Amino acid sequence: MMLAILVFSVLSPISYAQKAHGKVNLNNLSSGAKAWFVGPQIPAGNALSQQTSSPTFGTNVDAANPNEDLAAGQAETAIGAAGTRVLSAWNDATGFLVQPSTSRKASLTGVGFSANGGYSFVDLVGLPNNNPNEQWFGDPSVVALDGGNYFIVSSLYLPSAAAGNCGPGINTKFEIALSVAHVSSTNQVSFTNPIVVAEGGNYCSLPTNLALLDKPWISFDQSSRTLVVAYIRFFFGLGGQSGAGQVEIKRAYVPVVATLLTTPAFSAPIVVWPEEPNVVNAGPYVSVAPGGDAYIAWERNWNSNFFNGDPYVYEHAALVARGDSAAAVGGPSDPITITQGQMNSNGRGGVKSLDAVVIAGYNRGIGNDFPRVAFNGALDRVVFEWNDASHHPLGDIFLRVMDRRLNPTSASGIKKVNDDNSFALHFLPALSIRSDGSIASSWYDRRLGGPNSTLTDYFGEVRTGSLIQAKDFRVSTGSTDWNATSSFIVPNFGDYTDNSSTGALSYFNWSDGRIGVPQPFVDRR
Repeated sequence: MMLAILVFSVLSPISYAQKAHGKVNLNNLSSGAKAWFVGPQIPAGNALSQQTSSPTFGTNVDAANPNEDLAAGQAETAIGAAGTRVLSAWNDATGFLVQPSTSRKASLTGVGFSANGGYSFVDLVGLPNNNPNEQWFGDPSVVALDGGNYFIVSSLYLPSAAAGNCGPGINTKFEIALSVAHVSSTNQVSFTNPIVVAEGGNYCSLPTNLALLDKPWISFDQSSRTLVVAYIRFFFGLGGQSGAGQVEIKRAYVPVVATLLTTPAFSAPIVVWPEEPNVVNAGPYVSVAPGGDAYIAWERNWNSNFFNGDPYVYEHAALVARGDSAAAVGGPSDPITITQGQMNSNGRGGVKSLDAVVIAGYNRGIGNDFPRVAFNGALDRVVFEWNDASHHPLGDIFLRVMDRRLNPTSASGIKKVNDDNSFALHFLPALSIRSDGSIASSWYDRRLGGPNSTLTDYFGEVRTGSLIQAKDFRVSTGSTDWNATSSFIVPNFGDYTDNSSTGALSYFNWSDGRIGVPQPFVDRR
């Protein structure tokens, strides 16, 4: 089902005995989480050749400095922007090779900063860490605060190699953490040490409810200063859990001096969707509306559709209103399926997934359909976006909007975002909203090479309304042949791309292999 990999497991602190008790299917995990278990990965048969032509960049800018990389693999991009200040983050394979974990180069979460509107970036290497028993492990998300005076970066924060012996005094946990960046008046960037958001238990003690927390995503509302973190809890302890994934969020009020944010500021976990026995839930994203209401979207039945008798996947959504401790809409008793009514669906909103397609050049093999969500304040609507294979096997990008109560009767029709009908790959969408309510979308696209090509570009669209089709534009100024791109990580594309809008401008961030290895590129439109 998945491509074979060569595993360098010596970097992972987890013991064979603990793995044997595990219930988590590693195929369900993100790049960062999977890397903790198996270390850096080289897919069998992955091409190691250099591209013969000289790469062109045009308006595209590499947010990283490849001369500082010790390993090839910078993907899974995230970006936040306010005015001319931009912070990009990505998974950085260099962290596999560096110890102790308190070195910034040991951070598998790389960061780059631009003070001039994305025209150039300074590679800030990685996030600081003051705990040698823990290590930043990627899957970043970024938000901007207070006009770019602060940024927050969230990431996986997992047991480091130093904690592998579980000796006396060792206390290390599966966690999600964040670091707050302060940008000075002279554009100097300083980060806080890790601020733990959520934990899955001390792996040395192996409690019955031990869990890996995966795929964190954050959203911030400036008006209420509400920060929300969404993630998946994969149980793999000795209890009776299935390990199929539970959708949770945590909330916090961010003080005016954002660097004073602390762990106790975060709420108890709010279960948005409980773990199911035979159905995987994955890929949660969150958007916070003015006032603090949180909208969460995720994919249900991803990867489990191979064995549980239901071949379809479902794009789900929930509302957790400000002050609520449970999902007000979209919870177990009141599910919202945003793919309801999709062409060629199963009548219950189940759609054909890219997980049933081995995507050429994508070294994870099968794809996903993780949705995006953004609150459109100008239109007072919630916007959802995703890819699925309902129209053709390699997918299109789709969009639908609903009112802020997620009333099903308010749902717009499902609109195809990409304007071609090429049967080529359309994959990993990103979504943000401009100040005038325009919807900025972006995704990987193979229309220039065709459906049987591995040449991949990054495309975008900005539409003035949810139902008004706009002309697609090419964001990348050079194509990537992912079959000829060397990578130390799986997936080489990453699990997601990102864009961020500030005023009437959007910044696009994706992993690009035109120099022969994945790098986090940025462009502005």
